[in-house]
Amino acid sequence: MPSASVMAEEVTQQREPGAPYPKDNPTDPELTSLRRPPPKVTIVTAAGIVFLSVFFLLKLNPDRRFAGAGGDRQQRTVADIVADKVEEDSLVAVAGEPLMAHAIRTGTQKNSLGMRVVPLRGSSEKVWVVLPGDGWEDPTKGPYVGRLRKLDRLPFADTIRQFVAAHPRPVFAPASAVRAGFATGKVATVSGDEAIVRDADKVGFDVIDPDAATVVCTYNERHQNVQACAGALAQAGIETKGQPRDTDGQAYFDVAMPGAVATVQTKLEAASLWSTRVDPVTRHYETTWGALKGSAPAGFTVNGTTLPDATLDLVGLYVAKSIPSDAYAVIIGENPKDYWYVLPVTIVVALIGLLFAWALVRAVKRDLLPTRA
Repeated sequence: MPSASVMAEEVTQQREPGAPYPKDNPTDPELTSLRRPPPKVTIVTAAGIVFLSVFFLLKLNPDRRFAGAGGDRQQRTVADIVADKVEEDSLVAVAGEPLMAHAIRTGTQKNSLGMRVVPLRGSSEKVWVVLPGDGWEDPTKGPYVGRLRKLDRLPFADTIRQFVAAHPRPVFAPASAVRAGFATGKVATVSGDEAIVRDADKVGFDVIDPDAATVVCTYNERHQNVQACAGALAQAGIETKGQPRDTDGQAYFDVAMPGAVATVQTKLEAASLWSTRVDPVTRHYETTWGALKGSAPAGFTVNGTTLPDATLDLVGLYVAKSIPSDAYAVIIGENPKDYWYVLPVTIVVALIGLLFAWALVRAVKRDLLPTRA
């Protein structure tokens, strides 16, 4: 039979509920047996990932369409693209003539050669070709094969628009088209485009002066210096004006007379001056569109001088063009097979978006909707 002291010791060893644990055994077995609650996906986290998934899906959609276009290129013309008859993000082959004089070099990195963006003739700045910027690469010849995209979707679109607006570029038109544009301010250029000219835009053209010529005398055994050439011209009956210009091996003389080129040429041949030639003289005129459109029907008036329309070959118009908002660009070198990775990435992003959309619904039910009793 156990003694009373042993029974008392057993009673004291039994712990009462809620009683503190002694210092030599601080671990509570009831607490250590509790499971940690699973991590919760908050509404903000789920909504943010769903938003990013949708954003990236929208950004990947053009590349996904182009990747699914296949390797068959569509033979298209500039007129088809201008008329919006070609789907965006398709592989096209465009036959056209780039206006290389209007090429613009641009890029997305400062340490790269960038690209050359060139408008195609007859597109009125609506169809552009994006060519490599490295001059050592093989020349790109038509037809121009590449991906058709809206110009505004390219990263350098704003830069191109700002450059075109800030830098007037010369376009050329015949005299008849210039006169026809006096009333409307719209001139049909030789490139097939239509230029909108403002009163302040600069206009320039060159005209051959029919009553002036330059005689070029090449030194030889008979004419060894300027004086010898001048004497030979005087003997041929050719009267010169001003002081001759002496260069290395040649002397230049100015002549003024009616029908100067034909008259001097005849006299040179009659005098057997075979080492001497005659060149026409070209006069350059500049004015503004506002001043030029006040010209009389008899000819174009520039600074008080009236020039008949027939004497003008082409008229240069320095106009600041604006690129249409629906302009297209053909990116040379892009191929659908280069975008093979877009579809797998799209699937992964879509699955992530669906997963967190489900998590968002659960978070809304858990945190915002009232719980049922």
